[in-house]
Formats: sequence, C-alpha cells, structure tokens
Amino acid sequence: MARRDHHSATSAGPVQGSRRQASEARTELALDGLSHQQQRALRAALRAGEDASRRRRRRLRRLSIAATGAIVAMAITALSFGLVPAIEAASGGGTTGSFVVSDQVCSAKTGCQWVGTFRAGDGTVFSGLAYSGSLPSGDGTGSVIPARYPGGSDQVYALHGSHTWVLDLFIVLAIGAAVGAALWISPLGAGARNPEGVHRSA
Repeated sequence: MARRDHHSATSAGPVQGSRRQASEARTELALDGLSHQQQRALRAALRAGEDASRRRRRRLRRLSIAATGAIVAMAITALSFGLVPAIEAASGGGTTGSFVVSDQVCSAKTGCQWVGTFRAGDGTVFSGLAYSGSLPSGDGTGSVIPARYPGGSDQVYALHGSHTWVLDLFIVLAIGAAVGAALWISPLGAGARNPEGVHRSA
C-alpha cells in the first residue's frame, strides 16, 4: 500500500507549491525504501512549497508597505487641503457668521482666493481667512456674505451647500492611489530572489 502511494506521488501532474504538499513531502522523505526518482520528486514538492510560501510573504510585505504609504500620503494631503474642516462645514458644523470680503489673492500653490474677515454670531472676529470656492454672483471686495467657519484651517465656507470637499477628497484619493501603486511596483519589500537556474543542493 505504501509503495502504491509513493508511485502515485511521482506520477501525478506538475508539482504544485502548497503547505500541505510540503508537509507530506517531508513526511515521506523520512521513510525508508524510496527510489532515487521518488526522492527527487518529493524534494521538488518540498522546494515548490517553500517557494510558494516565500512568494506569499513577499506579496503580503509589499501590500503592507503600499497600503501604509498610501494611508500616510492621504493623511498628509488631507491635512494640507483642510479636508476635515471642509467636510465638517458641508455637514453643518462650525460657527456661523458673516464674511467681509477684503481682496483677492493669487498664488501658485492655492490659485486665486478671496480673503477677508469672519465675524461670528457672538462677535468674535477672525482675520486673514480665505473664502473656499467662488463668491456668490455679484459679490466682491467689500461684500458681506453669510459664511461658516469650522476652524482647524484658514478657510471659511458657504453657509449652505458647500461642495469644495468633493474635489479635495478626489485629490486625496488620487494621491494615495498613486503613492500606493508606486510602492507596489517598486523593489521595496520584494526581498531577495534566487537567481534563475540556480538549484539548491539536496
């Protein structure tokens, strides 16, 4: 019965790398009475199992590095774009008041934004803030418009229906995906590989 089991192992199809087959190969190699051909087949099964295990570990390591890099990149981008305050304002959070438009300032980083002073309902004044998005039609320097200030950034938002967070969220996701993809295809975390054609000794 044992002889027939060994023969079936050698006559089976191409060796598939798996933990179960590797374990079975180790067990059968410990038995006596195996032919040279059977020993070679079992050693091949053992090597295939080890190679498959290494490939799985490499994939998990690369996935972990890519996911971590993407999360860190999205967190940094979200902070720089003020995504959390924008979402808070869109959901009705923050302090309501009026925004007094002073002037329009343009820069290569943020583009053109209207800046001014925000006066909260309790009389508190916040100066040097920028209005996120476009002003209502017809408003400009000297205009006083209802606004919402969630804090946590230098931006005030429309009192109702602010959608600036949508574009910010898209940018955050795009940057996170780009960083994750770059880390995935990079050699980082791939680990050392055995040169093709080099066989380990028995």
